[in-house]
Amino acid sequence: MGSVYIQNCQWYLRYKDSEGHWRGRASKARNKTEAKFLLTELERSIERQRFGLEQDPKAAGTLADLLNWWLETYSRGSASHEKNVYAVRKHFFGSELENLLLPNITSGKIEIFLQQKCSELAPQTVNHLRRFVLCAFNCARRAGRYTGVNPVTDVKLRKIAKRKSDYLRADEVPKVLCALEPQWRPLFATAIYTGLRKGELFALQKVDVDLSTGLLTVMRSHDRDTTKSGRAEVIPIANQLVPFLQAAMAMSSSSLVFPGSNGNRFRADSRLSRKLRIALGRAGIVEHYTHICRRPGCHHRENATDNRIRRCPKDNSKMWPTAVVRKIRFHDLRHTTASLLMMAGANPASVQRIMRHSNPKMTTEVYGHLAPGYLKSEINRLQFDIPVNIVPTKNSSFATYLNSKGRVAPICDANND
Repeated sequence: MGSVYIQNCQWYLRYKDSEGHWRGRASKARNKTEAKFLLTELERSIERQRFGLEQDPKAAGTLADLLNWWLETYSRGSASHEKNVYAVRKHFFGSELENLLLPNITSGKIEIFLQQKCSELAPQTVNHLRRFVLCAFNCARRAGRYTGVNPVTDVKLRKIAKRKSDYLRADEVPKVLCALEPQWRPLFATAIYTGLRKGELFALQKVDVDLSTGLLTVMRSHDRDTTKSGRAEVIPIANQLVPFLQAAMAMSSSSLVFPGSNGNRFRADSRLSRKLRIALGRAGIVEHYTHICRRPGCHHRENATDNRIRRCPKDNSKMWPTAVVRKIRFHDLRHTTASLLMMAGANPASVQRIMRHSNPKMTTEVYGHLAPGYLKSEINRLQFDIPVNIVPTKNSSFATYLNSKGRVAPICDANND
């Protein structure tokens, strides 16, 4: 049986822990009655821990321990493991949540942490941080490492504004391929004709390309023997893509279709988007041109729709035109594949198979509006027996139309009383 005592105007609790050792703990009790009540609750909690009905807070560990365990046990081996490790160590380690015991982590503390991150991170990145903790707690509960409730379930996701991805139009594809350096054309052509992701292109091997049957097997990504979806799939090879693939395999001295200069696989951080932006500028696929004065010290600049040489209005020096290209990333070439297929009238189910979307809903929601006559036939189901004489004509104004029918009062002029 424990006891309470006062020391330096503060009430202390004397109790036996789950291992049978006597301990002393300071409390926030204001009098002896409150101290005895806290002691009773503490002893009940220790008793529940001894019988396995409640978890010892110290045995559960801290949030840092939990995240490290989750990274090593569940994240390792996944496609995003390196990014997960970087994000967790950057944002959680060193924060006020790092050394908190798991039972002491509440939804409110996580919400405050994420609110502070909202000022420096995009909503999607904040949602990623929330997902790390959510997954870690769920995995710990399934593994028996943590028996409490998951505090992240009550934390709401941040709203993300949907970004409308840009893509190359059909007449722009030949211009971009012509503007690319010859050694890069096969890779970019394959990205446009197949919709393969960057890692899948880098890991594509010659044995995966069967030109005799016109089929291409997608089964690797970067240095992993699996793709993002975790399964190998076969897609058809377009006839116009065949010569590009033949040239790429003829130039390659390794088992890869698109090796680097040393014959090895490209690094994951290879800047293909930079190559694409240069080609967009050469092809004239730009938003505008920024003309900058060449004279040192003169910072005059102006925007124009062409790259014709201009002179600075300040000192008459020549101005250098710089292309501001459309915001098209390398990954947007994948959007180009799906968008052009839908606009060409391809069946949405076929587009889903070519793009390897696991959910058909994604194909129709993202690209369905590009299909010819999308929902046009459905909206035209609204048919009513409207008399011809009440339908407005193209050349009559609204006021004349209303007055001519004699059913609506004349429209008064705003200046008349």
